[in-house]
Parts: sequence; C-alpha cells; structure tokens
Amino acid sequence: MNPDGRLHMTAFRPPALRCIDLSSNAPNPRTRVSLGNSLSGGVVVALTACVLMSGGCVSRTRAPVAPPQATSPLVLRIEPNNDESALLAGAQAAAATEDYDTALRIFRDLLQENPTLADAYTGMGEVLEAKGELDLAEPAYARAVALDAQDFSALSGHGRVLEALGRAKDAMRALQRALTIRPRDLRANIAMSRLLLASGQQDSAVAFAERAIRVDPESGMAHLALARAYAKAGRGPEAIREFETACELVNPPEEVMLALINAYAIEKRFREAANAAEALTRTTPSAGAYERLGWALFRLNEFVPSDVAYRKAIEIDGLYWPALNGAGVNALNQWIKNGKLADDPLRNEARWLLQRSLKANPDQPKVGGLLLKYRL
Repeated sequence: MNPDGRLHMTAFRPPALRCIDLSSNAPNPRTRVSLGNSLSGGVVVALTACVLMSGGCVSRTRAPVAPPQATSPLVLRIEPNNDESALLAGAQAAAATEDYDTALRIFRDLLQENPTLADAYTGMGEVLEAKGELDLAEPAYARAVALDAQDFSALSGHGRVLEALGRAKDAMRALQRALTIRPRDLRANIAMSRLLLASGQQDSAVAFAERAIRVDPESGMAHLALARAYAKAGRGPEAIREFETACELVNPPEEVMLALINAYAIEKRFREAANAAEALTRTTPSAGAYERLGWALFRLNEFVPSDVAYRKAIEIDGLYWPALNGAGVNALNQWIKNGKLADDPLRNEARWLLQRSLKANPDQPKVGGLLLKYRL
C-alpha cells in the first residue's frame, strides 16, 4: 500500500503457450495433440484473483492480458486411418496363415499407438480365440464392443467365447445385440438357437433355427439345429425329417446319428433306428454305435443279433455300462426262458454283467433291483 492510498500491482506475465505438433509422426490431422488446455491451474487462479482485487490487472508497460482460449480436447479414433488399415490387413493375413504371434504383435503395436482402435481389439480377440486362449480373448472382444457397439464381428465373437466359457446368459445378450445389427446372419441364429435350447426355451430355439434355414436352406448345421430343437420340443416326426435332411447335406458326426437313432426310437420306428445304427457302425464303429444297434434289435425281438452287437460294444469299451446292461438283460431273459436253473451258466453271466455295470455306474437303481429280485 503506497502512502497515497492507491493500490498498485505488478503486472502478471503468464507463461508463453506452446503447441506441440506431432504431425510428423502421425499423418492423420486428428492425431495432433494441443497443449493449450494444459495451462496450469495456478495461473488460472492467479488471473482470477487479480481481476477480483483490482477490477483488472494494470501494467505500466503492457496491455491487459486476456486469458488464453481453450483448445479442443484430444480426439481419440476408433476407426483406422490408411496406415493403420494396411497394418490391420497384414495382421489378418498373418492370422489366416496361423502365424498368430506375428498377428498379435502387429495388433499390440497398433494399440500402443492408438489405444482406442476397435478393429485391433476385435482382431486380437479372433486370434486368441483361434489359439484356444478364451480367457484372454473374452476381454479383447469386450473392449472392442465397448469402443464400437456396432461391431458385429466383435459382438458375435464375444458371444461365442462367452458360451464356451459357460457364461450362457452373457452369451445370449451379446448375440441378441449382434442379431439386431445382422438379423439374417446364419451362424449367429444357429448359436442363439443352441443357447436357448440349453436354457430350456425350446419354442424360441425353434424360431431361431427356422430363421437360419430361411437364410440358407442348404445349411446342414441349420437343419441340425432345428432337428434338435424339434426333438426337445416333443415334435418327433419333424425332428426326424430335419435330422435326415441334415445327414444328406453334411457328413454327420456320431452324435448327430445317435440323435437321429433316438428320434426314431421315440416314434417307435425301431427298424429305421436299427438301420441307422448299423450304418453308423460302418462309419464310426464305436461302443455307442454298437450299443444303439443292440438296443434297436432288442426292441425288434431279434435277441441273438442284439446280443452280438452289445458284446461288440463291450469289446470296444469294457466299462460301457449301457452295453453291459443290454447284454446282462439278454442273458437274464434267456436264463428265465430256460427255467431259471441254479446251475445254468447264463445266471452267472447275467450276474457278472449287471454287477460290472453297477460298478461302472452305481447310480442305477433298476439294475440293483434286478439283482435283488432274481437273487443273482
């Protein structure tokens, strides 16, 4: 305070503002970062205090200093520029030849430069999924979806991985979002049908499988999805029709043929079940195939060939309890037909087979009941 009572303040000189231009390293103008907004909070407070105390900063040598204009905030890109697109293509080409390490390295390098590049996260998720590293693929897909909610590849991939990880509800949510983007995607509709069927929603599963067939009537996997949905919904004849169609369109795996055999059985079409089982034993001679053949022949009262099929299954897998049960029941029936003689070898054989079945699978009260009822 001067003696004359007037207040004088030394003029405040703000630091010079510098703008760093990174354009030499980033060809896209949106990668330029302005530091105009990085003016320190202390400078802003000092300027405000000066205005409040004196009605304006007075300088003997300089005009009043206006506060700097705020610059635009940093804009982060989720879409690739030209250079990034070329690198993404290189990563995808490496992944296509199963050079996963190279693909992952490129994706990581891209994300190091641009951490919001959604396509790089999607690509990383696809590579990790292909490698079987699902626990790492899931967060990569999740990040891609968080950055770009309209990325169909990320959403559908996220759904696949979530299903494989046992997170069915989360998988359905991801696929629902994917199908709002591409409602006619074949794989997404089949996957949704499968998830709904597993959750007990048979009618909804049928609807998605039927849509998949409308998308591609020649898709064996779509017909198979519909067959399974029909079977669970109790629509046996329709399930059989779809199973048969699927088998005509694709080389059916064992599980599909077994499902067809069971569908025939539900409809009491035992001859067709036996024919399908016999065909399966020629292409896939497994214990399950021979057991189904033995069972179908048993239902046709063809006990001798039934017993041969059951014993062939036991040769393949000595602890396959359904076949042990089948052979045991055949021996038991023959022993009863012979008069239930105590010294009949069939009695001992039936006991040995059924006891072995219980050892393989103790949770069989009916088998235990047979042993007690006939005192085997």
